[in-house]
Amino acid sequence: MIPSSCHVHIDWNHFRHNLCQLMRKGKALMPVIKADAYGHGVLPASDILAELGIEWAAIGTLEEGRLVREHGYGGNIVSLLSFTLSPEDVRLAREKRIIPLIHDWAGLRALDAALRAENSEPFDIAVKVDTGMARLGFPVEEMEDVAAFLNANAALRPVLLISHLAVADEPEHDAYTERQAENFSKAAAILHRSYPDVLCSLGNTAGLASHTASAGDVCRPGLAVYGYNPQFGTSREGDCEGLLPVMSVSVPLISVHPLRKGESLGYGLAYTAESDRLVGWAAIGYADGYRRNPAEGTCMCVNGIRVPVIGRVAMQTTCLDLTDLPFTPQSGDIVHVMGGPGHAVTAQELADWWGTIPYEVLCLLGKNSRD
Repeated sequence: MIPSSCHVHIDWNHFRHNLCQLMRKGKALMPVIKADAYGHGVLPASDILAELGIEWAAIGTLEEGRLVREHGYGGNIVSLLSFTLSPEDVRLAREKRIIPLIHDWAGLRALDAALRAENSEPFDIAVKVDTGMARLGFPVEEMEDVAAFLNANAALRPVLLISHLAVADEPEHDAYTERQAENFSKAAAILHRSYPDVLCSLGNTAGLASHTASAGDVCRPGLAVYGYNPQFGTSREGDCEGLLPVMSVSVPLISVHPLRKGESLGYGLAYTAESDRLVGWAAIGYADGYRRNPAEGTCMCVNGIRVPVIGRVAMQTTCLDLTDLPFTPQSGDIVHVMGGPGHAVTAQELADWWGTIPYEVLCLLGKNSRD
């Protein structure tokens, strides 16, 4: 990938701090470091998991798991996106000790066929049950059949049962979350008849923070690990306090010039000055993951002071109104798109301006050059 002018800075001390905050909740953790740790860097993230003695990590693909294992992480690695495994996938998973998550009959039967061809020792898997998200997973009603299939195929050894909460971060939907937990308990009871040592993982960040995760649950915190509260703006916002944002993003200011009253700028002449202004162009645009049409009020920071985004965001540039800064900015000055000193912009604010969620903001901006 060709480096951009956009630089992503990761504060791994903040990452470590957030994990320690979550560990105080008293549950075993399986931090979600898939998608390159939400754009933060999966390998250094795995280093800190190992440093803190965290024994489980949830990654995306088998290939991502291979990278983490070869980098040196010695704990349990669960691949959340295993799909239908080929014999080559099975060999990779076995060699690197990656636990694939099996979520449907096609995947279960394909894995069984691959193991029969291999004719070797038992193979650890995680099983996903759909408790109400209707995305991936065996229906609860089919768990008796799943357990019977596993019993008849000794090469398959379930070590973990997983499901995912749909609205645990929305207190007004607590009844739905409770039904999901009840469904999960039913599925776990079925599997535990034959496999009493199978661990369970239902709780996400919200389930962990609000103490709704069941005893023994291996919780899978995601967003909170990176410093943002999934319960922000709800009555339970205080359940996940003390987090520190891990990612900041900066770009150079590449042009500063006056814009006279009545003059327009940018594509579509989307901004017209109502008075004499001083404007500057920051080296970031939609090719770098910065949304093309941010809402009114969107801003960036120069020396910790917020300045408005104006006009239409271009492919690799965005215009800023620098008029009210108490100093004269120069080309080459650093602009903080997110994070940084002073009145920093947060991923939550960017998400609000873009009409999305902090997860997307981090993943989009995290694809740029990391320091």
